[in-house]
Amino acid sequence: MVTIKIVVEGGVLPDGNEDAATFDNSENFRESFHILLSGIFPPASINLEIETGASYTSSIKSFKKQLQSNHCILLIDSDCPPIEKFRKLKELALVEYADHVFFMVQEMESWILSQPSCILKTYINYPYNGSLDRDEIFGEAPETISKPSIKLHEILGRYFYEMNGIKKKKYGKLKDGPLLIANLNIAELIDTFEDVNRLNGYTENN
Repeated sequence: MVTIKIVVEGGVLPDGNEDAATFDNSENFRESFHILLSGIFPPASINLEIETGASYTSSIKSFKKQLQSNHCILLIDSDCPPIEKFRKLKELALVEYADHVFFMVQEMESWILSQPSCILKTYINYPYNGSLDRDEIFGEAPETISKPSIKLHEILGRYFYEMNGIKKKKYGKLKDGPLLIANLNIAELIDTFEDVNRLNGYTENN
């Protein structure tokens, strides 16, 4: 059975100084990506390993080290629109590894904003105000949304309240990200994002 490792930007490093709750959230983050990407790399034929690399710098370092002896993939935020992806590869010294590098354009949160149904499913038990799926943000092409993490934070605060029903819901990447990622529809991501579609064809090309 082929083993494929995916180094994902996000989470925390195992030898860091974060508290137990942060480590638990980081592990949930890793597991949620495993659930989602198993839809591309089925466990019946592929041993999928997910490693959270924290920052893009440490993720790239780990990816380059492991690529020499393994099927290794790097999955990081592009922090730029699709037209600038090659510039980003050059900036990060990743051009020679381009076949193994996949961007979340422009951030992981772009994936979430592409599926309002995922947001509604994740917070179904939270006090809710309005019609989220009619928000103007969902009329934009997901890959063109600048600073999607900020936009997601605004969306949650606009339509949801914390369980006490008083404070507006805030978005935390490690706290909320795992819940949202696990509820995404991988087939819809493949249809929406170029690099997720590329990732879907990875085993055929490597």
